[in-house]
Amino acid sequence: MTKAPPAGTPIGSSRFIVGRDGRRYAFADHNCFACGDANPIGMRLEIELGEGTATTTWTPSTDFVGWEDKVHGGLLATLLDEVMAWAPSSFDSWAVTAEMRIRFRAPANPGEALTARGWVTERRRRIYHVRGEVRAADGHLIASAEGRFLGASPSQKAQLKERYAKPATKTTAATT
Repeated sequence: MTKAPPAGTPIGSSRFIVGRDGRRYAFADHNCFACGDANPIGMRLEIELGEGTATTTWTPSTDFVGWEDKVHGGLLATLLDEVMAWAPSSFDSWAVTAEMRIRFRAPANPGEALTARGWVTERRRRIYHVRGEVRAADGHLIASAEGRFLGASPSQKAQLKERYAKPATKTTAATT
C-alpha cells in the first residue's frame, strides 16, 4: 500500500462542515461510537476533512486494550472505518462501509497518539474506493486498509441534510 497523499487545505471537520449548498451541517450532537460527542463510552474523534481526505489523531486509554495490554484490533478497525467513511465528504457524499480489508502491521499501545488518514482513490457514481492507514507518533505503520464505501442515495442525502443542517454563520460560511 502506498503512503497517504499529503494533506490538503482543511474544508471542515466531523463537528461541522459547510456544504456546497452554503448550509452548515453540524454533527457533534449525535451518538456515533467513533465520532459522536453524545456517546459516554465512545472514542469522540474529531476528524479534519480535506478534498477527498479525512484525518484524525486519537490517544487510546487503557479502556481500549485487548490481549497483552495492546489496543484492541477492533478499535483500530473502527478508527480506519471512520476516517475512510468521512473521506468522501468533500464530494457532498454521506458514505457507509460496503466492504473493508485491513492489514495489521504492528501493535499499538494505550497512551500512544495514533494518527489515522483516509483518502479516496477512485469514485464511480455513488461508490468510493478508499484507502486508509493508522500510524504511531513516530510514524511507523500500525495498520492499513482499503475498501469500498457507498454514498447515500439522493433521497437519503436530503433526509440527512435536513436532520443535520444548521444555519451558516459568517464565520463558518467563510471557510468554504
